[in-house]
Amino acid sequence: MRRFSSFFLFPALIFSVLLAGGDGAEKPLIGARHPGISPDGNLFLSAVLGRSAFPASLPPSDKWFLVTIGGQPVGYIHDISSRDYRAGGEVLVYRSEMKMALNRLGTKIELRFVTGFEETVAGLLTKINYEMLTSAMATTTEAVVKDMVIEFRSESGGKSYTRTIPYRGTLLGQEGIRLASLKALKTAGDSVEFLTFMPELEAVSKGSRKVLGVETLPLGGGDVRTLKVEEFIEAAAVKSTAWLNADYEVVKQEMATPFGPSEFVLSDRTTALAAASGSELPAEMFERSIIRSNIRLPLARTLQYLKVKLIHRNPDLGWPELKSPGQALVSKDRETLVLEIKRPSLPKPASFPIPMSEKNREYLEPNAFIQSDEAGLRDLVRGLVAGEKDLFQAALTLERWVSDNMTFDLGIALAPSTEIFQNRRGTCVGYATLLAAMARAAGIPSRVVMGYVYALGMFGGHAWTEILIGDAWIPMDAAIVAPAQADAARIAFNAVSMHEGAGSLSGGAGQQLFGQIDIKILEYAGSDGNKIGVPEGAAPYRTEGDLYENPWLGLTLKKPSAFTFTKLDAVWPDPVLIALIGPDGAKGELLQSSLLPWKQYDATASELIRRLNIGARMEIGQWNGRPMFSAAAQEKAAMIIIDKPEVWVLFTEGKAAPKLLDELAAGLTFDKKK
Repeated sequence: MRRFSSFFLFPALIFSVLLAGGDGAEKPLIGARHPGISPDGNLFLSAVLGRSAFPASLPPSDKWFLVTIGGQPVGYIHDISSRDYRAGGEVLVYRSEMKMALNRLGTKIELRFVTGFEETVAGLLTKINYEMLTSAMATTTEAVVKDMVIEFRSESGGKSYTRTIPYRGTLLGQEGIRLASLKALKTAGDSVEFLTFMPELEAVSKGSRKVLGVETLPLGGGDVRTLKVEEFIEAAAVKSTAWLNADYEVVKQEMATPFGPSEFVLSDRTTALAAASGSELPAEMFERSIIRSNIRLPLARTLQYLKVKLIHRNPDLGWPELKSPGQALVSKDRETLVLEIKRPSLPKPASFPIPMSEKNREYLEPNAFIQSDEAGLRDLVRGLVAGEKDLFQAALTLERWVSDNMTFDLGIALAPSTEIFQNRRGTCVGYATLLAAMARAAGIPSRVVMGYVYALGMFGGHAWTEILIGDAWIPMDAAIVAPAQADAARIAFNAVSMHEGAGSLSGGAGQQLFGQIDIKILEYAGSDGNKIGVPEGAAPYRTEGDLYENPWLGLTLKKPSAFTFTKLDAVWPDPVLIALIGPDGAKGELLQSSLLPWKQYDATASELIRRLNIGARMEIGQWNGRPMFSAAAQEKAAMIIIDKPEVWVLFTEGKAAPKLLDELAAGLTFDKKK
């Protein structure tokens, strides 16, 4: 049976969820070659098919599918079906390999997933194997179906973890779903429901198919008559469209992703293999995964309160519950949802390690992705928190270590914490996973959260960590660090222990919302607690003549009259707020950065000046009551202004860079932050 893959890529993670399709046995009901099809294309059982049983399964097959995103080839799916004979009789065996090569902001990501199914000739699922390779280290799982329970084993980094998954009902495999579809789906409106196991989500799930109509597709050099169906997998909370051939095999499947329609279609081996070399995704695809905010938030990492309106681009997907500590639903209709997010209060002192109980067990125990039982990691954690009595302070120490020792690497989609700890590379998912593992090694319950975070004028997909103190989950973010607990400038979708595997990160709310919504900031409050409302249609900034004014940041800049503004609307990952150009190619920029809570001002400024490649001695001073650091060479100059926890960099380049820096500094003002 063919399976489909959707993916969510952002600098954080973007994971894959595979949805069930169909494949299997017998050759009735679709296509003009069959006597049971009427001339108008309606499907029905002809009297000549009035038999009590269906023939045996389809013969073994070897098929290739081309995978595209937004029309761009990105990989292949290779399906092989066969029969085997065991002590219990004949077994149907399916193997599906999906391989993709994607480019994310100039970095190549290679993903490989291999799924194996074993089932009876009647289509009852008996065994599943799954291998995921989204980094240097593979994660493998094996699920054996027994009476009302699935015995599940995961392995990664040389460690193995087992658990059981109870279920009720009859679990269908690839052939079982195909046969159920064959018997039930005849004409528009017909539907079928089934129960299966999704190895990618490590979950038993209900599924359904509903006939939309009949459609002819150009495949293999000819026209193929297909049954078009809508498919829904409950555990993934995602709908897709599939086209079934005369054998009720899926020959094409399509669903929405943040980057445009994702599709696989029956192809030839040469074409499919060529796609796995990787296709450059146009920049506008990634732009679709980033949500520009209507205003820039001041001092975002200390934000105490945020009120936002989510606007669904595809209301048919519906709204998830979005339950999360400090996150409250204000109102909801089909197209919009309003949330209030509050930064949690600093927790009262609490001791650790926390005793394990049935309530917190999954947040303290290791699993295939949060491997808190890794010996080297446990030894490091013991040393870091030695002598510390307070749980939250210990967590801050671990957060600092992760932030200081990790390197951001866009080429890694998802990796187990053992690999992250060894290589110390990853996206924000890696930061969150490693911090969660270190917290558990210290005896602190932890989980990983997926959602959106605000940064530099946009909301982007992100992952962070939560730790349990008493009955309160407290957010910690080692990738986008805030003083103390994480700020309110974030929207949580899923919070998971990873006990149920990596698929739990991207299922449910993430599938319904990533790349599918717009976000409007309605109100916010900083550390003083004063709420600032954002009127409908409020401008993010104003320019008039030589003056740039941003009332939300409390910032104005008056440029020299001979210069022209060239960039005012950049968002992450571009740190430039304002750029201008003047005579003889002279350039000026105002960049926005951040200050790590534990880092000295001069060390931060020195590092920024080094990155700007200014070969001059750094000077220390004051600018309008704020700490200021500067360096000036003949053709490059910079001034670093500390506005804790933000850092502003005024940078000039050209023959008279120091003079231009002085002019821009004279025209720059910071009013009291709103």
